[in-house]
Amino acid sequence: MTVQALALRPRLMAVPRRLVRLRRPSDAALWFWASLVLYLALASYITLVAHSEGLGQDGVSRVAIANRILFSRDPHLAAVGFVWSPLPELALVPLVALKSLWPALVQEAFAGNILSALFMAGAAYQIFRFLEEVGVRRWVLWLLTATFALHPMIVLYAVNSMSEAMFIFFLLLVVRQLHRWLRTGEMAGLVGAAFYLALMYLTRYEAAAAAAAVVIIVGFATFMRTSGAPHLRMRAATLDGVIVVAPFAAAFAIWALTSWLITGTAFQQFSSSYGNAAQLQSRGLSSSLTLAQELGAANQALHWMLALEPFLPVVVVVCLAVVVWRRDWIALAAPAVLGAVLAFMFYAQVSGSVLRLLRYFIVVIPLVIVMVGITLARRKVAASPRPAAGSARAGWRDRAIPWLSVGMKSVAAAVAIVLMALSIPAGYRAVMDPAINVGYAVELQGLEHPGALTAPERLAAARFDTEHQVSQYVDSLHLAKGTVLVDDFLGFVIVMSSENTEQYVITSDRDFQQVLADPATNGVRYFLVPSVQALGKLDAINRAYPGAYANGGGLGTLVKQFNDVSDGGTNWRLYRVTDPS
Repeated sequence: MTVQALALRPRLMAVPRRLVRLRRPSDAALWFWASLVLYLALASYITLVAHSEGLGQDGVSRVAIANRILFSRDPHLAAVGFVWSPLPELALVPLVALKSLWPALVQEAFAGNILSALFMAGAAYQIFRFLEEVGVRRWVLWLLTATFALHPMIVLYAVNSMSEAMFIFFLLLVVRQLHRWLRTGEMAGLVGAAFYLALMYLTRYEAAAAAAAVVIIVGFATFMRTSGAPHLRMRAATLDGVIVVAPFAAAFAIWALTSWLITGTAFQQFSSSYGNAAQLQSRGLSSSLTLAQELGAANQALHWMLALEPFLPVVVVVCLAVVVWRRDWIALAAPAVLGAVLAFMFYAQVSGSVLRLLRYFIVVIPLVIVMVGITLARRKVAASPRPAAGSARAGWRDRAIPWLSVGMKSVAAAVAIVLMALSIPAGYRAVMDPAINVGYAVELQGLEHPGALTAPERLAAARFDTEHQVSQYVDSLHLAKGTVLVDDFLGFVIVMSSENTEQYVITSDRDFQQVLADPATNGVRYFLVPSVQALGKLDAINRAYPGAYANGGGLGTLVKQFNDVSDGGTNWRLYRVTDPS
């Protein structure tokens, strides 16, 4: 037995060595993990230490939506709402489910920060992989990825819990898969782009612009690559177009049908009392602009894009010149998809369809990085023909730049990297300028020097403080289930930060309209209303009972007023419902 044991010993000792042998992570994976650690560290400071929830107002509301799906008085999946795309809220549900273990996930909305950090780190990974696939040399690849991941605008939306990170992640996935299909002809690339387009639409509605660009590119590429009679080429182009748009169309139709079956309206983002048009109107803004106003909006949009990426015009001209010289038409696909989204947001601002915010132009950053990568690519892989359709046309073949030596390429790459690196301080100035980054810059300035805040910075730092005070006061009353009526369109922080969310009757409850029609009979003892200004005009209680904020609207008597201590300007009043008997 001893001899047998000694004989087996070398083999037993060899097993652990094989098990503990770990593969070195790829460069792209290193970028993902490094970016994630950085973003989570900054998010932890901003949210858990500095308590600057106001940097991610929409992100905080999405955490509140995920919370009401699971922990409201009437928990159900339809509580996700149908005004905005559902994926950012649904992705938060697993994190929000852990709030009993870590209350800050919901009460501080830190679940949203975790999600945005994850997806923006994923976007850095996608940028790295795209640049790698187009043939950018390693040192240029690392520096370009750093320019993306460390751009102040990218960092801000990686840590503030908003949906831009998820949108950019899926947008870059679409670009990669489309480029893969154009380069190799693999159907997996086309199908991948199709499904990521659907996920984009379920993240943000700007995906419609990307979908239109992808369908045009796919149809044109297939038509040009396919040999044979024109009607056969058109048939092949149509089939590929249907393949790439089908998941997007299904997502569009299913989401609209679900909204219609549950709410009676297919497109709540346009017709809802809380939709974009209603919010613009409540702020006194009109979607019908004069020509002078449109020109002013266009000038402002261009100024903001150049503030984020000051070398955008140079990059566009040089990239197009290189693509034309190489006849590398495939390389235009990625900028075309990214540019379509940017053009859509430009049009939305010029037409007055959205609020004028810097966040809507964040796509200019990956657009510039992608174009620089295409310009500096060392090689171009020729497009593969469709297996069953014939050979590729001569216009799709590679054409080198013979006059550009290896040394000159290195110099050109170094110059490009220097120019891109300059976009980081330029982006910092844009993000910190209150005239450009409206609503966020002042709070960011306060984070720079927390010990010596100016008056505007103190007000910005106090966003949501009043709502937390309201929540704490209501909790101190120790009320029963369903005894406080509030529209959580504006009161979402009040509900989500409460230790007893079931005491509230909120907008997503299936009996909300019934309770709103007769609060006293339905067991409501108190109701909360915001001041009737700006978005407070959209509050369901204010709309149902004129004078509700001023004097109770005939429903009850004033218990307490909570004056807004921030720059939000929304005061809250708590009324006790009058007993009808």
